[in-house]
Amino acid sequence: AYLLLTDFVKIPRGGWVIQNGANSATARAVIAIARSLGLKTVNIVRREEVVDEVKAVGGDIVLVDGPDLAKRVAKETGKAPIQLALDVVGGASALNLMNCLAPKGVLVIYSAMSGQPFSGSALSVIFNEVSVRGFWLAHWGKTATDEALATMYDHLVPMVASGAISAPVVGSYGLEGFAEAIAKAAAFKGKVIFTPNKA
Repeated sequence: AYLLLTDFVKIPRGGWVIQNGANSATARAVIAIARSLGLKTVNIVRREEVVDEVKAVGGDIVLVDGPDLAKRVAKETGKAPIQLALDVVGGASALNLMNCLAPKGVLVIYSAMSGQPFSGSALSVIFNEVSVRGFWLAHWGKTATDEALATMYDHLVPMVASGAISAPVVGSYGLEGFAEAIAKAAAFKGKVIFTPNKA
């Protein structure tokens, strides 16, 4: 989450970032880290029932995805320019995010939870110079310097220690509960933790 916010676009304090899949663990971290960097977030979800949940963890604006998203985002932000969009969903949701970006904005794709192919706007790329980038932590780790790692951890460790960054846990299971744990995790309501069996 930290790298998504700091490695692609330099957003000034008070600026906006937009993300979909806003009730995911990574998106919750984006909300907390963005706030610590002085940024505001537009958070897109797929279901109305999670809007209040995302607001409760600090999302500045929370909207349900849809083809008219760009108009609703412009209204809610006072037409503020958005230079960074974070896509975890894929499919048409990526296109909806792309349509919210200001000229020369960047759409960063870091997952494809919907399982749908990426959908984007050639017109945004051509006429608004919007760019699309991919992010995979393993690639970043291959070239990360000690200084970059230290800077990231210096920012994140106090946030984790204070509880500002956390992920919802829906259950703890011994290894014998593997099948139940996987079924619970597949519901995407939170993380499951495996605990060692006692001998």
